Amino acid sequence: MCRFIHLLFVLVVALVSGCGIGPDLGPKRVSLSDTNVLPMFKAIAEVDRAALGFTPIPTNADVLLEVGPRSGYDMMLHIYAGTHRTVAFRKTQDGYRWIAEQEIHYGPKMFTDGDGTFQEHLVVEYQTEPVNGVPTNQIHVSYYGQDTRLAGRDLTLAGIQPILDEWKWTPIR
Repeated sequence: MCRFIHLLFVLVVALVSGCGIGPDLGPKRVSLSDTNVLPMFKAIAEVDRAALGFTPIPTNADVLLEVGPRSGYDMMLHIYAGTHRTVAFRKTQDGYRWIAEQEIHYGPKMFTDGDGTFQEHLVVEYQTEPVNGVPTNQIHVSYYGQDTRLAGRDLTLAGIQPILDEWKWTPIR
């Protein structure tokens, strides 16, 4: 029995310390110049992201790398700098292919629903392959909050641009 408890203790320590045994515990912070993410940024550069409603990625962004594969993608970057975005990739023979991006823009107001209190936000998404349930190959815009200019409406990039300009300097709370 003592050996079993000792072995269990060693396995728990190994899992917690991240020595390669056990499940991936989530995204890891990386720099924009990390060699592991350079192929993904190359794939990002091959997409006309501005035409899809996405803003440029600042050079001072905080970046987290989520190693896959996961359901719907092989790798994902979480990028924080003014907005919060996730970018999904499919592994290829030559590196990676950009397959989806979601960018969240935060507004100044808070709202409360059955799950708690949140900062209002607009979400711009585009996917070439199914990742999270939004339609593929079309720009998808959604709003979470209580602003009557946005709530319950069919939103377009052109329609939300004045709001995004208004929110431009709103920090994430």
